[in-house]
Amino acid sequence: MTATATEGAKPPFVSRSVLVTGGNRGIGLAIAQRLAADGHKVAVTHRESGAPKGLFGVECDVTDSDAVDRAFTAAEEHQGPVEVLVSNAGLSADAFLMRM
Repeated sequence: MTATATEGAKPPFVSRSVLVTGGNRGIGLAIAQRLAADGHKVAVTHRESGAPKGLFGVECDVTDSDAVDRAFTAAEEHQGPVEVLVSNAGLSADAFLMRM
């Protein structure tokens, strides 16, 4: 087998506008920070705790559809149309992992 010029080649980087729900802590924060470190424009939703340092934050309760609309509008005004949504908001207190 002969190697071609495209083997192992990476496509050009394209920065995306990303909205991460629940991006102020835990897994959502880790995802948001990694995406920002990789060069993407990242906005995060939070309830009352504020945005993490270096990220654009939008207060939003995802159970309120009007608040979700406002969050998208704020993110779009700050960094352009949202191209990627990471739906991460929510807590689980059912101990499912412990039962596994």
